[in-house]
Order: sequence, then C-alpha cells, then structure tokens
Amino acid sequence: MLKMLEAILMLDGFEVCLCNDPEDALQLAHDELPDLILLDMMMPGKSGLDVMMEVRGTEATRNIPILFLSAVGDEAVVVKALKGADDYVIKPFKTLELEARIDKILERAAKPVPELKAGKSTKTQRLPVQRGDETFLVPLVEICYFEASGKYSYAHTRSKRFLTGYSLGQLEERLRDGTFVRIHRSYIVNADFIRKVTRDKSKGTLIVLADDKETTLKVSESHLPVMKEKLGL
Repeated sequence: MLKMLEAILMLDGFEVCLCNDPEDALQLAHDELPDLILLDMMMPGKSGLDVMMEVRGTEATRNIPILFLSAVGDEAVVVKALKGADDYVIKPFKTLELEARIDKILERAAKPVPELKAGKSTKTQRLPVQRGDETFLVPLVEICYFEASGKYSYAHTRSKRFLTGYSLGQLEERLRDGTFVRIHRSYIVNADFIRKVTRDKSKGTLIVLADDKETTLKVSESHLPVMKEKLGL
C-alpha cells in the first residue's frame, strides 16, 4: 500500500516520505514539516488518533494538514478523527477521489499543487494499474501506449493490458514532458516504442509499435504535427 501511494503521488509531482512506524513518523513530521500527512488508523504501537493528537499538540507541527486513509469505517472513529484531521478516506479508495481530496486540502491550506517539472525523467516513475483484483506498479518506460476507455483508460505493455484510474486527458497532462505523445483522441503513445510510421490511402498516417502484436494505430491529422516534432521527422 505504501509503495502504491508513493507511485500515485510521485506521478502527480509530489515528493514523498514513507514511514511505517508511528514514532519515526512523528520525528519525520517534526524534521521535514511536510505539506500534508497521510495517516492510517491501525498502526503498530500507536493508533492514528494517538499520532494525530501528538501532531496537533506540538507547536512545530500542529498546523500540518492530516488526511486519514484507513479501512476503519466505524462512524464514531471517523467523527473523532475529523475533530483533528482535515479529511478521512476509507480503503479501498479510488485514485481520482484521493487526488481530488488532496488537492482540496492543499487549496484550503494555500499550498500549491505541484506540476511535473519540465524535462523530468519518467524512468523512475511507476503507474498504479489494476488487473482483476490486483494492483500493479508498472514502470512508465514499460508502457507502450494508453487507450481511452470511457472516463478511464487502459495501459498496454508489450504483452499485457491494465486498467488505469486516469482519463486520457489527465495522463496527457502528467506525461507531456516525457517520451509520451498524444496521436489521437483515443491514444497516447510512448515514442520509444514507435517502430515505423507509414501512410495508407484510405486510413491516413499509421504507426506500428514494437510490442508483441506489432500494434498499428491511426494518427489523427490534428495530432500529426506534434508527433512529427517528437520524433524529429
């Protein structure tokens, strides 16, 4: 869960510190003074409520926003938590919902939501995706292309397809400074996987990817100039 959260937040441009010990977390909060603390309710040694009270009871950390992310959904516990926390999200959570709640908390605290820095490498980033009941953290460099599916999208690697928690538009915003390029209203492609570009009299410009199926995708005329620029054509 910690690694998945790290991947989600890093994809959004946040710097993330992970901690699975309450005492270490309190010291880390004091030393780093983070813009936001994501806190579970059930932890070894101390409960999330105990940690929240110590954060709020210390001068240096009392104003740090706290968001509970917990499987504990008991109404009495939630109400008690919200007396000192800024929000409470019950697990399992949806990625888009968590992002929206974090954005709202930071807006209230007048903390700007970070943008991915220009030129930031995607090689160290991973995307949380789902296949059945399992969540995988797939490195972006292994994703060949994204395909629109309603308000969400599918991520395709060389041989597998995963459901993401993002729309194609959201992915385009987050990946615009990397190797990914929008080629169609339904596709975003990793330029490193484009094997060749071809023309068809009836279909127009097509690209062939270096995946196991040699997937062929249509490039719309409106996105063609940007793709050519990305490929240096």
